[in-house]
Amino acid sequence: MKPDTQPVRLGALLVAAGVLTRAQLDEALAQQAKWGDKLGQQLLALGFVDEVTLMKAIAHQTGLPAVDLDHVTLAPGATSLVPVGVAECYGLLPLGVRAATGALMVACIDPTDEAVLRAAREASGLALECWVATASSIDRAIRRHYYGEAAGPVVDSHDPSLNLTRDSFNREPAAATLDDRVAALEREVAELKRQLAALRPGPR
Repeated sequence: MKPDTQPVRLGALLVAAGVLTRAQLDEALAQQAKWGDKLGQQLLALGFVDEVTLMKAIAHQTGLPAVDLDHVTLAPGATSLVPVGVAECYGLLPLGVRAATGALMVACIDPTDEAVLRAAREASGLALECWVATASSIDRAIRRHYYGEAAGPVVDSHDPSLNLTRDSFNREPAAATLDDRVAALEREVAELKRQLAALRPGPR
């Protein structure tokens, strides 16, 4: 990009592409000013765009490649480069190390989010090469590659209520091990058993 060239704003890009109307953009900007979220977050919440459209727009805006994580094979040992807690907390997935440069290839929702980039750099100790992915595909990939869950059918939904993004959640450390998940499930089962026992009639 030339030094005197201003980056295209995401909203302007979507309007120029005919994806948004000016009125929709104004409404999303008003919500952004009110709540302080990212513009993309507001566009999803309002149902003005879907995840894939937003991903493609961010990739076009930043000049970075988009990646479909549902059809990507990670390099061996990729997940050892970034702890699962960091991956879940910041909505990112390590893809592997570029042999030619030694940079960590990482998929994330918003490659302009400095907090995300800083977390990935600090966790891996490597320079970054960013790719853009949808929030839901990152979630599925984390479950698949870190927790060993089988890949299920991918639902391409345009329902904004199903298009959750990482900005929807507080960035608190997530459960880092499978044992934590198992323990939580065991507590839920024990509570259900207690409730069922309370519902059974006593001896007459």
